[in-house]
Amino acid sequence: MAEGEVDETQGRDGREKANEALGRLDATEVTRAVSAFARENPHVALAAAAGLGFLLGGGLTPRVLSRLGAFATRSYVKGTLASMVGIFLDEQARSQSQLGSSP
Repeated sequence: MAEGEVDETQGRDGREKANEALGRLDATEVTRAVSAFARENPHVALAAAAGLGFLLGGGLTPRVLSRLGAFATRSYVKGTLASMVGIFLDEQARSQSQLGSSP
């Protein structure tokens, strides 16, 4: 079997499994579960609804995605650098204290 045929077969199998799982769902039970979750976590439910509305309303344009990506990257790099500098300074302080305590 060619690689493309394998990918197509795996994709078809995945879709069939998803359709089967969705077919087993009871709409009433799903509605109850979502309602219970929303009552227990109203802030999360509102945030999820706002996010879903934003996505479905076409708010996730390439420009917005690039800005979100840049923000996430800056946040990650800033946190990582701060952590690395902290570790470096701790190691430097430890080595200085070991050198100072040697007879």
